[in-house]
Amino acid sequence: MIVKTEKLHSFSKVVEILGVTPQRLFELSSSPYVEKVVQENRIYFTKDSVRKLVLRGDVL
Repeated sequence: MIVKTEKLHSFSKVVEILGVTPQRLFELSSSPYVEKVVQENRIYFTKDSVRKLVLRGDVL
């Protein structure tokens, strides 16, 4: 299944948005509660899931 990425943020963009290391984002994204889309071995996040991560408070 191919998902259009115009409404998704790439892994590297979310690292930038959250101001965390790639390793920390990988740890966060391993949670089943973080909505993500895997496409062609790449992880993308919905805008809503990024918003939820920003509001979590325990991201850093």
